Amino acid sequence: MSLVNQVVQKAICRGYLTAEAEQTLCKYISDHCNLHDVTALTMLQRAMLSGQVKRLSQRHQQPNLA
Repeated sequence: MSLVNQVVQKAICRGYLTAEAEQTLCKYISDHCNLHDVTALTMLQRAMLSGQVKRLSQRHQQPNLA
């Protein structure tokens, strides 16, 4: 299973995509991308559009210091 598939499956199982995972996807895709990766990204996009997966911003991942 490719890195893209691993990140996508983890996001779908957890119900959210971390900023770190998003950066990993962007970096990996810019260097390596095949048909299986595109299929996995399409699955992630559909899950995000349907609300099954939420996108977490870096702001939400940092501990609240207040």
